[in-house]
Amino acid sequence: MRHRRHFRILRARTLFAFLLAAIALVPAACSKKPAPELAARRYHLVGKVVSIDVEHNSLNVDGQEIPGFMMAMTMPYPVRDAKTLSSLGPGDEITADVVVTDDGAYLENIVVTKKGSGGAKPAGARNTPHPGDQVPDFAFVDQDGKQVHLRSYQGHVLLITFIYTRCPFPDYCPLVSRNFSQIYVALKKDPALGSKVRLLSVSFDPEHDTPAVLKRYAESFRTTTGGDPFDRWKFTVVPAKDLPKVADFFGLIYTPEKDQISHSMSTTVISPEGTVYKWYEETDWSPADLLKDAAQVLQQGNGRSAGPHPSAGVPTA
Repeated sequence: MRHRRHFRILRARTLFAFLLAAIALVPAACSKKPAPELAARRYHLVGKVVSIDVEHNSLNVDGQEIPGFMMAMTMPYPVRDAKTLSSLGPGDEITADVVVTDDGAYLENIVVTKKGSGGAKPAGARNTPHPGDQVPDFAFVDQDGKQVHLRSYQGHVLLITFIYTRCPFPDYCPLVSRNFSQIYVALKKDPALGSKVRLLSVSFDPEHDTPAVLKRYAESFRTTTGGDPFDRWKFTVVPAKDLPKVADFFGLIYTPEKDQISHSMSTTVISPEGTVYKWYEETDWSPADLLKDAAQVLQQGNGRSAGPHPSAGVPTA
Protein backbone atom coordinates (compact mmCIF):
# COMPACT_ATOMS: atom_id res chain seq x y z
CA MET A 1 0.00 0.00 0.00
CA ARG A 2 1.41 3.36 -0.96
CA HIS A 3 0.92 5.93 1.77
CA ARG A 4 -0.02 9.47 0.88
CA ARG A 5 -0.97 12.55 2.92
CA HIS A 6 -3.45 15.32 2.25
CA PHE A 7 -4.81 13.97 -1.02
CA ARG A 8 -8.12 15.27 -2.28
CA ILE A 9 -10.94 12.78 -1.74
CA LEU A 10 -12.39 12.91 -5.19
CA ARG A 11 -10.73 12.71 -8.54
CA ALA A 12 -11.74 15.48 -10.91
CA ARG A 13 -14.18 13.45 -12.95
CA THR A 14 -15.83 11.99 -9.89
CA LEU A 15 -16.28 15.40 -8.31
CA PHE A 16 -17.63 17.05 -11.40
CA ALA A 17 -20.05 14.21 -12.08
CA PHE A 18 -21.19 14.36 -8.48
CA LEU A 19 -21.68 18.11 -8.55
CA LEU A 20 -23.66 17.88 -11.75
CA ALA A 21 -25.85 15.22 -10.21
CA ALA A 22 -26.38 17.38 -7.14
CA ILE A 23 -27.27 20.39 -9.27
CA ALA A 24 -29.78 18.29 -11.20
CA LEU A 25 -31.70 17.69 -7.98
CA VAL A 26 -32.26 21.39 -7.45
CA PRO A 27 -35.52 22.66 -8.94
CA ALA A 28 -35.22 25.15 -11.74
CA ALA A 29 -37.16 27.69 -9.72
CA CYS A 30 -35.21 29.52 -7.00
CA SER A 31 -35.57 28.07 -3.53
CA LYS A 32 -34.94 29.94 -0.32
CA LYS A 33 -34.10 26.73 1.55
CA PRO A 34 -31.85 24.41 -0.44
CA ALA A 35 -31.68 20.85 0.84
CA PRO A 36 -27.97 19.95 0.99
CA GLU A 37 -28.76 16.63 2.70
CA LEU A 38 -30.17 15.39 -0.59
CA ALA A 39 -26.69 15.72 -2.09
CA ALA A 40 -24.92 13.78 0.68
CA ARG A 41 -23.39 10.42 -0.14
CA ARG A 42 -21.93 7.96 2.32
CA TYR A 43 -19.05 5.56 1.89
CA HIS A 44 -17.70 2.98 4.33
CA LEU A 45 -14.08 3.65 5.29
CA VAL A 46 -11.69 1.15 6.85
CA GLY A 47 -8.32 2.50 7.87
CA LYS A 48 -5.73 3.35 10.49
CA VAL A 49 -5.26 6.66 12.30
CA VAL A 50 -1.96 8.29 11.33
CA SER A 51 -2.27 11.54 13.28
CA ILE A 52 -4.83 13.76 14.99
CA ASP A 53 -5.12 17.52 14.56
CA VAL A 54 -7.21 18.63 17.52
CA GLU A 55 -6.87 22.32 16.69
CA HIS A 56 -8.55 21.84 13.29
CA ASN A 57 -10.84 18.94 14.28
CA SER A 58 -9.14 16.76 11.69
CA LEU A 59 -8.12 13.13 11.50
CA ASN A 60 -5.37 11.89 9.19
CA VAL A 61 -6.32 8.37 8.13
CA ASP A 62 -4.45 5.75 6.12
CA GLY A 63 -7.53 4.38 4.40
CA GLN A 64 -8.11 1.24 2.40
CA GLU A 65 -9.55 1.43 -1.10
CA ILE A 66 -13.24 2.28 -1.34
CA PRO A 67 -14.28 0.49 -4.54
CA GLY A 68 -15.88 2.80 -7.06
CA PHE A 69 -14.98 5.89 -5.05
CA MET A 70 -11.30 6.30 -4.17
CA MET A 71 -8.03 4.40 -4.11
CA ALA A 72 -6.16 3.49 -0.96
CA MET A 73 -4.53 6.65 0.36
CA THR A 74 -3.62 8.63 3.44
CA MET A 75 -5.47 11.94 3.78
CA PRO A 76 -7.00 14.27 6.38
CA TYR A 77 -10.72 14.25 7.09
CA PRO A 78 -12.65 16.86 9.09
CA VAL A 79 -14.59 15.42 12.03
CA ARG A 80 -17.80 17.23 12.94
CA ASP A 81 -17.93 15.91 16.52
CA ALA A 82 -14.69 17.12 18.10
CA LYS A 83 -15.30 14.99 21.21
CA THR A 84 -14.70 11.90 19.09
CA LEU A 85 -11.03 12.80 18.72
CA SER A 86 -10.35 12.50 22.46
CA SER A 87 -10.88 8.72 22.32
CA LEU A 88 -8.57 8.16 19.34
CA GLY A 89 -4.83 7.72 19.05
CA PRO A 90 -2.22 7.15 16.33
CA GLY A 91 -2.23 3.55 15.16
CA ASP A 92 -5.90 2.93 16.02
CA GLU A 93 -7.68 0.83 13.41
CA ILE A 94 -11.09 2.30 12.67
CA THR A 95 -14.17 2.14 10.53
CA ALA A 96 -16.18 5.26 9.71
CA ASP A 97 -18.63 6.80 7.31
CA VAL A 98 -17.20 9.24 4.77
CA VAL A 99 -19.99 11.76 4.21
CA VAL A 100 -19.56 13.64 0.94
CA THR A 101 -21.56 16.76 0.05
CA ASP A 102 -21.01 19.48 -2.51
CA ASP A 103 -19.23 21.44 0.25
CA GLY A 104 -16.62 18.73 0.91
CA ALA A 105 -16.35 15.60 3.01
CA TYR A 106 -16.16 14.65 6.68
CA LEU A 107 -16.14 11.58 8.92
CA GLU A 108 -18.81 10.41 11.30
CA ASN A 109 -19.78 7.18 13.08
CA ILE A 110 -16.12 6.47 13.85
CA VAL A 111 -15.60 3.08 15.53
CA VAL A 112 -12.26 1.82 16.88
CA THR A 113 -11.88 -1.83 15.90
CA LYS A 114 -8.39 -2.23 17.33
CA LYS A 115 -6.34 0.05 19.56
CA GLY A 116 -2.91 0.90 18.23
CA SER A 117 0.40 1.31 20.03
CA GLY A 118 0.45 4.93 18.94
CA GLY A 119 2.99 7.21 17.36
CA ALA A 120 4.38 4.94 14.65
CA LYS A 121 5.45 6.79 11.55
CA PRO A 122 3.65 5.31 8.52
CA ALA A 123 5.72 3.62 5.84
CA GLY A 124 6.42 5.94 2.94
CA ALA A 125 6.00 9.08 5.04
CA ARG A 126 7.86 12.03 3.58
CA ASN A 127 10.15 14.63 5.02
CA THR A 128 8.59 17.95 5.99
CA PRO A 129 10.41 21.29 6.27
CA HIS A 130 11.23 22.56 9.75
CA PRO A 131 12.17 26.07 10.86
CA GLY A 132 15.90 26.60 10.41
CA ASP A 133 16.34 23.93 7.73
CA GLN A 134 18.67 25.10 4.96
CA VAL A 135 16.82 25.08 1.65
CA PRO A 136 18.77 23.35 -1.16
CA ASP A 137 19.57 25.36 -4.26
CA PHE A 138 16.88 23.78 -6.41
CA ALA A 139 16.56 25.01 -9.98
CA PHE A 140 13.27 25.50 -11.82
CA VAL A 141 12.24 26.73 -15.28
CA ASP A 142 10.14 29.90 -15.37
CA GLN A 143 7.41 31.22 -17.66
CA ASP A 144 10.06 32.61 -20.02
CA GLY A 145 11.96 29.33 -20.28
CA LYS A 146 14.79 30.61 -18.08
CA GLN A 147 16.37 28.68 -15.24
CA VAL A 148 15.64 30.03 -11.76
CA HIS A 149 17.81 29.02 -8.79
CA LEU A 150 16.52 29.37 -5.24
CA ARG A 151 19.86 30.84 -4.20
CA SER A 152 19.08 33.86 -6.41
CA TYR A 153 16.41 34.84 -3.85
CA GLN A 154 18.84 35.12 -0.94
CA GLY A 155 18.56 38.59 0.52
CA HIS A 156 14.77 38.48 0.06
CA VAL A 157 12.00 36.69 1.90
CA LEU A 158 10.69 34.07 -0.51
CA LEU A 159 7.10 32.81 -0.37
CA ILE A 160 6.97 29.56 -2.34
CA THR A 161 3.94 27.40 -3.06
CA PHE A 162 3.28 24.34 -5.22
CA ILE A 163 0.48 24.12 -7.78
CA TYR A 164 -0.36 22.65 -11.15
CA THR A 165 -2.31 24.66 -13.69
CA ARG A 166 -4.93 21.98 -14.47
CA CYS A 167 -5.97 21.55 -10.82
CA PRO A 168 -9.80 21.51 -10.82
CA PHE A 169 -10.44 21.92 -7.11
CA PRO A 170 -11.23 25.55 -6.17
CA ASP A 171 -9.95 25.17 -2.60
CA TYR A 172 -6.57 23.79 -3.65
CA CYS A 173 -4.27 25.23 -6.34
CA PRO A 174 -6.69 27.95 -7.55
CA LEU A 175 -7.10 29.15 -3.96
CA VAL A 176 -3.39 29.48 -3.20
CA SER A 177 -2.80 31.17 -6.55
CA ARG A 178 -5.55 33.71 -5.81
CA ASN A 179 -4.02 34.26 -2.38
CA PHE A 180 -0.62 34.86 -3.96
CA SER A 181 -2.16 37.40 -6.35
CA GLN A 182 -3.59 39.27 -3.35
CA ILE A 183 -0.24 39.15 -1.60
CA TYR A 184 1.34 40.59 -4.74
CA VAL A 185 -1.11 43.49 -4.71
CA ALA A 186 -0.47 44.15 -1.02
CA LEU A 187 3.29 44.19 -1.61
CA LYS A 188 2.87 46.76 -4.39
CA LYS A 189 1.00 48.97 -1.93
CA ASP A 190 3.74 48.61 0.69
CA PRO A 191 7.05 49.45 -1.04
CA ALA A 192 9.10 48.99 2.11
CA LEU A 193 7.97 45.39 2.50
CA GLY A 194 7.43 44.72 -1.20
CA SER A 195 11.04 45.46 -2.08
CA LYS A 196 12.17 42.63 0.21
CA VAL A 197 9.63 39.90 -0.59
CA ARG A 198 9.30 37.67 -3.65
CA LEU A 199 6.69 35.10 -4.70
CA LEU A 200 7.32 31.80 -6.45
CA SER A 201 4.64 29.41 -7.72
CA VAL A 202 6.12 26.02 -8.65
CA SER A 203 4.31 23.46 -10.79
CA PHE A 204 4.82 19.74 -10.18
CA ASP A 205 3.37 18.88 -13.61
CA PRO A 206 6.39 19.08 -15.94
CA GLU A 207 4.70 17.13 -18.74
CA HIS A 208 1.95 19.69 -19.17
CA ASP A 209 3.06 22.95 -17.54
CA THR A 210 5.49 24.27 -20.14
CA PRO A 211 6.71 27.89 -20.02
CA ALA A 212 3.96 28.84 -22.49
CA VAL A 213 1.29 27.21 -20.34
CA LEU A 214 2.66 28.91 -17.22
CA LYS A 215 2.58 32.28 -18.94
CA ARG A 216 -1.06 31.80 -19.95
CA TYR A 217 -1.87 30.74 -16.40
CA ALA A 218 -0.22 33.89 -15.07
CA GLU A 219 -2.34 35.95 -17.47
CA SER A 220 -5.45 34.80 -15.61
CA PHE A 221 -4.34 36.95 -12.65
CA ARG A 222 -3.71 40.06 -14.74
CA THR A 223 -6.93 41.71 -13.55
CA THR A 224 -5.89 41.36 -9.92
CA THR A 225 -2.21 42.21 -10.35
CA GLY A 226 -2.76 45.01 -12.86
CA GLY A 227 -0.43 43.48 -15.46
CA ASP A 228 2.31 40.89 -15.72
CA PRO A 229 3.49 40.17 -12.16
CA PHE A 230 6.83 38.68 -13.14
CA ASP A 231 8.95 41.33 -11.44
CA ARG A 232 8.04 39.93 -8.02
CA TRP A 233 6.09 36.76 -8.78
CA LYS A 234 7.41 34.02 -11.03
CA PHE A 235 5.64 30.90 -12.28
CA THR A 236 7.97 27.94 -12.63
CA VAL A 237 8.00 24.19 -13.11
CA VAL A 238 10.23 21.51 -11.59
CA PRO A 239 12.20 19.47 -14.16
CA ALA A 240 10.94 15.88 -14.08
CA LYS A 241 14.30 14.47 -12.96
CA ASP A 242 14.39 16.77 -9.93
CA LEU A 243 10.74 16.47 -8.91
CA PRO A 244 11.13 13.60 -6.37
CA LYS A 245 13.81 15.35 -4.31
CA VAL A 246 12.08 18.75 -4.50
CA ALA A 247 8.77 17.22 -3.42
CA ASP A 248 10.45 15.30 -0.61
CA PHE A 249 12.11 18.39 0.85
CA PHE A 250 8.95 20.50 0.74
CA GLY A 251 6.68 17.74 2.05
CA LEU A 252 4.72 17.53 -1.19
CA ILE A 253 2.91 14.32 -2.11
CA TYR A 254 1.70 13.85 -5.68
CA THR A 255 0.36 10.97 -7.75
CA PRO A 256 -0.58 11.33 -11.45
CA GLU A 257 -3.97 9.80 -12.24
CA LYS A 258 -4.83 9.93 -15.94
CA ASP A 259 -5.33 13.62 -16.74
CA GLN A 260 -5.24 14.82 -13.13
CA ILE A 261 -2.85 14.67 -10.17
CA SER A 262 -3.80 13.75 -6.60
CA HIS A 263 -1.64 15.87 -4.36
CA SER A 264 -1.07 17.51 -1.02
CA MET A 265 -0.37 21.21 -0.51
CA SER A 266 2.86 22.91 0.51
CA THR A 267 3.59 26.61 1.10
CA THR A 268 6.84 27.77 2.70
CA VAL A 269 8.21 31.06 3.97
CA ILE A 270 11.97 31.15 3.34
CA SER A 271 14.23 33.65 5.10
CA PRO A 272 16.70 35.95 3.33
CA GLU A 273 19.41 33.56 4.52
CA GLY A 274 17.81 30.70 2.62
CA THR A 275 16.39 28.82 5.61
CA VAL A 276 12.85 27.67 6.35
CA TYR A 277 10.96 30.16 8.54
CA LYS A 278 7.51 28.56 8.42
CA TRP A 279 5.80 25.79 6.49
CA TYR A 280 2.08 25.44 5.80
CA GLU A 281 0.85 21.98 4.79
CA GLU A 282 -2.74 22.98 4.09
CA THR A 283 -4.64 25.87 2.50
CA ASP A 284 -6.04 27.32 5.71
CA TRP A 285 -3.71 30.33 5.64
CA SER A 286 -4.67 33.80 4.46
CA PRO A 287 -2.61 36.36 2.54
CA ALA A 288 -2.35 38.31 5.79
CA ASP A 289 -0.71 35.30 7.49
CA LEU A 290 2.13 35.12 4.96
CA LEU A 291 2.59 38.88 4.91
CA LYS A 292 2.89 38.86 8.70
CA ASP A 293 5.41 36.01 8.49
CA ALA A 294 7.47 37.97 5.96
CA ALA A 295 7.45 41.06 8.15
CA GLN A 296 8.43 39.06 11.21
CA VAL A 297 11.37 37.30 9.60
CA LEU A 298 12.65 40.64 8.36
CA GLN A 299 12.29 42.14 11.83
CA GLN A 300 14.25 39.26 13.30
CA GLY A 301 16.95 39.77 10.72
CA ASN A 302 17.20 43.40 11.77
CA GLY A 303 17.65 42.41 15.40
CA ARG A 304 14.20 43.50 16.50
CA SER A 305 11.77 41.31 18.37
CA ALA A 306 9.32 39.43 16.22
CA GLY A 307 5.69 40.30 16.70
CA PRO A 308 2.53 41.17 14.84
CA HIS A 309 3.29 43.62 12.07
CA PRO A 310 0.43 46.00 11.26
CA SER A 311 0.50 46.44 7.51
CA ALA A 312 -1.90 48.76 5.72
CA GLY A 313 -3.86 47.26 2.88
CA VAL A 314 -3.18 43.64 3.87
CA PRO A 315 -6.00 41.41 2.66
CA THR A 316 -7.52 39.11 5.23
CA ALA A 317 -8.98 36.51 2.92
